[in-house]
Amino acid sequence: MYTTPETDDGWITHVTDTEETSFVVAARFPISAAFRALAGGRETDLVFAARSRLARIGINILPLGTPAFNGRHCDIELRILAAIRSYGIAAYLERIVVPGLRVGRLVFCPEDNRLDSARIHGLIRDNSLQVPAGFSIDGNGHLIIRPQQQIFHFPKPLTQDDVTAIATHVDGKSRLNRLQTRKQVEHIALLPRDGLVTACSMFLHRHYVVLRNLDESLGVHLQATVLDPVSTRGTNVYLEFVNRTEQLIINPSVAASVHEAVQIKPSPRYWHGHATDHPEPREATDETGCKALAEVFDRLEVNLAHDRYSHRMVAATHDPQALLDGAAPELIWTQPQAPRDPSNGTDLAAGLLAEELEIDRHVAYGTQLLATLPDGAKATLLLSYFPNLIEHTEICAAALNQRIARIVFRRASFEHGSFLSSRDHGRLADYEGLGLEVFWCNEHRNQIVRHVFRGLRGYFTTPDQVDRFRSCLIFGVYGSTKPLDDQAVDQVERVLKNLLALFGNDIGILTGGGPGAMQQVTDVAHKLGLMVGSSFIETVDQATNQCADFYQTFQARSRQARQRWFEIASFHLFLVGGVGTLEEVGLTLTDMKLGVIEAGPIVFFDGSDGDFYWEGLRIQLDAMAQQNRVPAWLIDQILMTTDPDAIPRFYKQSLRLG
Repeated sequence: MYTTPETDDGWITHVTDTEETSFVVAARFPISAAFRALAGGRETDLVFAARSRLARIGINILPLGTPAFNGRHCDIELRILAAIRSYGIAAYLERIVVPGLRVGRLVFCPEDNRLDSARIHGLIRDNSLQVPAGFSIDGNGHLIIRPQQQIFHFPKPLTQDDVTAIATHVDGKSRLNRLQTRKQVEHIALLPRDGLVTACSMFLHRHYVVLRNLDESLGVHLQATVLDPVSTRGTNVYLEFVNRTEQLIINPSVAASVHEAVQIKPSPRYWHGHATDHPEPREATDETGCKALAEVFDRLEVNLAHDRYSHRMVAATHDPQALLDGAAPELIWTQPQAPRDPSNGTDLAAGLLAEELEIDRHVAYGTQLLATLPDGAKATLLLSYFPNLIEHTEICAAALNQRIARIVFRRASFEHGSFLSSRDHGRLADYEGLGLEVFWCNEHRNQIVRHVFRGLRGYFTTPDQVDRFRSCLIFGVYGSTKPLDDQAVDQVERVLKNLLALFGNDIGILTGGGPGAMQQVTDVAHKLGLMVGSSFIETVDQATNQCADFYQTFQARSRQARQRWFEIASFHLFLVGGVGTLEEVGLTLTDMKLGVIEAGPIVFFDGSDGDFYWEGLRIQLDAMAQQNRVPAWLIDQILMTTDPDAIPRFYKQSLRLG
């Protein structure tokens, strides 16, 4: 896994001066020991990179002077102003430029890890670095980036509430994505003393890019100047330009230096702790594997009735390793709960009974034992079942005081087997926000897996696969439970080989995880060394595959919510499929139209020998386009083909890659 040598986001500590058109503030950045060792004494090599969301609404944040290390922090003075006049948000700055506002990060950008022009060209030639079409590389090793012929604008003026939410809320970027829409243009016109937002396509795998303002006559880029590896992958790599001259600028561009990212190899974290806790990690053996953990659960659940959801074991321990040696946990609760009679309640009350929510009286429940743990204990919590509502509230309260550090559960659901509900997925997001690690003793797959978020969506994977899951480029692949013929399978293999040639070997696919075509694609992907993920849905006609490297599960009524988990895919490839695939086509196209997912190339592929399977959909989309029922730019993102070699050409054309 590769990362940029940078701090976490810094924040405003106080406003030092209010000028007519700008604010001068003091900002502080957290400094780790590793970052101090890397950058200490080389403060002149630190670059301040403003938050992208602030730049996208026209706010520029300029460093004043050199950062100064101060114990565990680094301090710097900044000037904040509304740089894009036409956005009209200058009047709102006073409300958001306040102590606590997160402004950006400090990045270590030394000359000694910077690539020269020959190295950059070699990476581009070998598809190890994908940059925008029309790029240039000058003799000083600067990559010249030219944006796509599009601008992003706000159809309606931003309100004070809009600006406040975008700048300060956790999900402010999602709101910004909905409000800021794209517009195709023949040429990008940068008006005098104004600015605009445009974008390019770029894929960074093992490098980071620092934008440099070398020629103001071609436009000045705002201070959101660092593009990270892994996260910089897609069509909407935003570029924010201002024109400081009195003359019109057409088609602005920006120079960039390319730097080697830092390779990190963190030790896998297992359910019983970090791998480095012991000289020789025992996770690879039966002693700490799924079977051993299941035996621990068996020992703790010995008096429970397993045919009743109300019988729930809850245990807490400070030393998970001791459980493997036969020790008892420090705290355990196995008292069965008496179900409440829902006959006098509403349908909602009856539904919540499955969560063991007592509406009219307080009852005993297993996680009450968490109150006896001291603050900061960072204990491990073992649960027979994934937490219900009452357990969830107690777990969150304990996590806030660091009484627990991780959760290990054995069963996902009493009624739905290994499938989680929409409520469960919301709880997993809460645990992530509170810093809790979540592990699943999944006996159905004979694995102990860790829940890991990638962006806003979480999947289960084995601890040794966490870094690969977080960094690989994902393709969503959709298709039928009906098998493909041998020729079609060969053609799909050719498609995947073409993707490997274009994007390198750090890619993966995400499927629905069912049999038929999805299993065939999974087998081909594993044969080629790709990572494979599955988003399993609870159905009566599908058996889940047992070979996914990462996966998530959804109960039947969460079918459409499940599509949100395909958001981790950068691209979408539809093979021959039935009505289920047709539903996924509609959801994907709608999400892209509404800006829920990033706009990108969509491929409909038919590798079989016969009439083209997607011809009917092609006719339907043509009719919709003629009647202006679908955006023209969305139609431009679609390829329907029987030729595997047409797909990489289409990707390069659609993404405007050089």
